Amino acid sequence: MTKIDKHFPLNGPNKLRNDDLAVFLHVVDCLSFSAAARNLQITPKAVSKQIARLEGALGTTLFERNTRNLRITDEGRAIAERVRVALSVLDEVKELAQGGSQELTGHIRLTAPAPFGRKFVAPAITDFCRLHPRVGFDLRLSDQIQDLYRGDLDLAIRMGELADSRLLARRVADNRRILVASPTFITAHGNPAQPEELEHYNCLVFAYPGLLQNTWPLRKGRCEKSIIIDGTLCSDNGEVLHEWCLAGLGISLREVWDVHEELHNGQLVRVLPDWEGVASKISLVRARREPVPRRLTVFSDFLLERWQQTPWEH
Repeated sequence: MTKIDKHFPLNGPNKLRNDDLAVFLHVVDCLSFSAAARNLQITPKAVSKQIARLEGALGTTLFERNTRNLRITDEGRAIAERVRVALSVLDEVKELAQGGSQELTGHIRLTAPAPFGRKFVAPAITDFCRLHPRVGFDLRLSDQIQDLYRGDLDLAIRMGELADSRLLARRVADNRRILVASPTFITAHGNPAQPEELEHYNCLVFAYPGLLQNTWPLRKGRCEKSIIIDGTLCSDNGEVLHEWCLAGLGISLREVWDVHEELHNGQLVRVLPDWEGVASKISLVRARREPVPRRLTVFSDFLLERWQQTPWEH
């Protein structure tokens, strides 16, 4: 028996099972049996049973467990790296066997900000599925950052600068932000002439626990100003702020992609049109895991080509 056969038995009573290996990777990414069980939609008891079976097949302890936390062992970490590669290769082999070298199969799990996901990611998935009907998707929409390492996500659409240097990002487009309000709000309250006057207006604030965006960085050419704003309404959901703005409840600093239709049809108007929020980036992000399944590469290229002309700017 070779060294590889000893540690990765392929037959006999203690043979490895692909489903156990997949559960193992979920636990590694989540660092929690319970979180892995939720992602997989099975019970924590089933996860524990599969990990125990895998440890028995490998003859080694993969996790150190106590009542407070779960820590992967050095052996477990080394095995996880090889299992991730092995399962990815098996996935590619299935693609070749089931559909030929040109047909994509498998599942893509991605997350995006709720309004951007609804307006642009969901339609893109619709068109991609017409080209590759055997690829499935799990799209999770949230305005809060999702951890690509502790969850089971493959890709994320992110706005702004990336705080996690472990992630690999491909720039999709610039994320321009502008001040907007409804015509009824401007009629009732007037139009500010300078950024400093915003403190006298009701502004719609994006906030959630640990984050309060009550300072708006604005730019006019080379001139930059940070304006502290206040308002009676705040939310952790961009679509709620969008609706409040349409309803005439205040001034909002919104992304161009989020309001371009309403600007064209007159439901919203620019406020301080010479000033814009400091632009950031829209990026397509993935964790540093190799190899990358071909479906992820093809889908990423599809999105970048689709959004190259930034349709929300026209």
